[in-house]
Amino acid sequence: MRVIPDIPIKYTRFPDNYVNDINGWAFDKETIINNKGKLLTLDIDYGSYCSLNCPACFRKKNSIDDVKHELQFDNLVDVILQAKKLGLRSVKFLGAGDPFENSGFMKFLRFLKEQDVIPLIFTKGHVIGDDNLVFKYFGEYGIYTGVELVKELNRCNVSIMLGFNSFDDEIQAKMVGRKAGYIHVRNKALQLLVAEGFNDSNPTRLALAINPVTIWNIDETFEMYQWGRLRNLYCIVTPSMIAGRAKDKTWVAITPSEEKLEKLYSDIYDFNIETNLQTIEQIEEEGISSYAGGHPCNQVATGMYVSLNGQVLSCPGSEENHEGNYWEKSLEEIWLSSENYKRSGTFNCGCIAKDGKSIPDNFYTKVLTKLKKSHGVNFYATTY
Repeated sequence: MRVIPDIPIKYTRFPDNYVNDINGWAFDKETIINNKGKLLTLDIDYGSYCSLNCPACFRKKNSIDDVKHELQFDNLVDVILQAKKLGLRSVKFLGAGDPFENSGFMKFLRFLKEQDVIPLIFTKGHVIGDDNLVFKYFGEYGIYTGVELVKELNRCNVSIMLGFNSFDDEIQAKMVGRKAGYIHVRNKALQLLVAEGFNDSNPTRLALAINPVTIWNIDETFEMYQWGRLRNLYCIVTPSMIAGRAKDKTWVAITPSEEKLEKLYSDIYDFNIETNLQTIEQIEEEGISSYAGGHPCNQVATGMYVSLNGQVLSCPGSEENHEGNYWEKSLEEIWLSSENYKRSGTFNCGCIAKDGKSIPDNFYTKVLTKLKKSHGVNFYATTY
């Protein structure tokens, strides 16, 4: 059964000043150049509990959790204060559980507000869309309903990346490890966030995390992308990470064929051009993003990933790129000796975790070449 949320359209054609990003995530070229060498962002874990059971979860069965020495609230505060001295502007919450299901989270969001750090939260929405769970996890703050929770998130200048894998109830339930009917809770969360105005700004503060693109949802991914973008919902479209449950042979089994991925990316960029979201010249200048149609990733040139047990990695997409350990060195020492620091100043980093794996070799070149031919650009006249 397909269930499409009732959300009004914001754009049929995007304005010339439209920012192709969600507030706080990536950085434009001017910012990258003017802040070369600074630690502008962090991916961090907050808490380990999650009631969902996503089959491709990058944080379940992850080898970085072999060390059992979890960062507590005060440690995370220390991480932020250290990072502020290095230039920190934003923080993305990834795991290890769903942060809304772990104690003290609202207190930490309020702390980030005081520090003028933008929080971006990946969540499946099952707490926001369920008043009983809101009361359970946030009642101590006097927050009892989803309406009240999204108002407080708004006050904390939060951006939300809402897990949104399918319009189909059965597929969506499969991708979060829940029973049929979960889609209604997810949709309610989206409607509450829209009602609070999270998608009113430019850049938006609300995204659909359609990722990972898998064999289960690729046939409707372009439809979801169009639907979301026209409603000023940034869309995160990319294949599987190579971590946690998705590592080894799993990512291979769930990743669509190269031909299907190439068509998806090409269709998305065609849509962007047709709706004035991007121009072909802009795409050519920026390069194809690992996030189809989205802002190029420069996380690994501007930040690092601090895991729940203090291990610091280049990014969450792979378990292999270790940079250091919070318990052994200061964040500054880790940053200045990291591979990411060496990448400082790079605008489009591709994806160091997925390239050559779930994103095939030469994939970006093939998509760009196809776009330039279809939009009448002489490929061979361009120099890089």
